[in-house]
Amino acid sequence: MFIHCCFVLWNWVPKLWRSDAIAVLLVYHFFFLNLLASFFQCVITDPGMVPPNWGFYMGDETKRRRYCKMCNVWKPDRTHHCSVCNRCILNMDHHCPWINNCVGFYNRKFFIQLLVYVYLSLGVVVTTTPWEMLCRVMILWRGMWAKGQTPSDAMFVASTCLLGLAFSLSVCLVCTLTNFIRFHVRLVVDNYTTIENLEREEKAKSKFDIGRRRNMEQVFGSSHLLWWLPLHTQASRPVGDGVRWRVQYTRLDDEEELEAD
Repeated sequence: MFIHCCFVLWNWVPKLWRSDAIAVLLVYHFFFLNLLASFFQCVITDPGMVPPNWGFYMGDETKRRRYCKMCNVWKPDRTHHCSVCNRCILNMDHHCPWINNCVGFYNRKFFIQLLVYVYLSLGVVVTTTPWEMLCRVMILWRGMWAKGQTPSDAMFVASTCLLGLAFSLSVCLVCTLTNFIRFHVRLVVDNYTTIENLEREEKAKSKFDIGRRRNMEQVFGSSHLLWWLPLHTQASRPVGDGVRWRVQYTRLDDEEELEAD
């Protein structure tokens, strides 16, 4: 929020009479509002719970091999018990303290969207702020603190320092998030969770890998045009139920998938 206020109030609001300022603010706020919506959805969306009585009446005994003694439920594939939430989570990725919720089957999409929209918002800040900072530094360099100093001069210096701090924080966060986002997107593409990734052997493929496109559809939904939308609709909700999973022996290559469709 500090970066947002500095970027908007001291960088672009004074230039609202310019068309480029309006264009930048429109793009930035599209990303920022989706960031807020994604964060809200991460917090309020239940990541997924094991259906009542699941596993007790199934003919395949192999699906009963995992039992949670704390929840007293059979655990489907990819389900794990969260000690923080004190319950079993479908397709549990990890527990995130920043959203005070687990990232699981039904809100993993929103978590990835949150990361992406934070990154894009920071990207706008990092790419559009340097010119403003350069202009401000040049003004100060030319003798802002000469004789006849006024309160407005002090406000200019204070806003410049805060804007510089916001810019520096943005650069640090972009550098930090780059590999973090790359890691989580790669997990989605390979159909792994963070927990499963800790146990994977080097270069091993997930047994749930059914092709990159369908792997992503299990997180973002069947409609590619709605992958950006931080909302569950019939076409943008995750494909599947988080309980039953197709395994690798049914995987098709992306080219075969496209031909079949």
